[in-house]
Amino acid sequence: MSITKENTVAEVVAQNMGADHVFSKYKIDFCCGGGATLEIACKESGVEFEVLKKEIETISNKISNTNY
Repeated sequence: MSITKENTVAEVVAQNMGADHVFSKYKIDFCCGGGATLEIACKESGVEFEVLKKEIETISNKISNTNY
């Protein structure tokens, strides 16, 4: 999934393992507030979109590349 400012928080959580941890770090509600776009969520939490996107992609890649 390509993460854009137009994606909702819920979409990103559903398709990117570990995204919930990043949202929690920045106090972004991914449950009840999951309908907000990333652009709005970033503005409300004070985090830059590119920072959030990079962290989500990094953790998601680490989790998906883990060998069990």
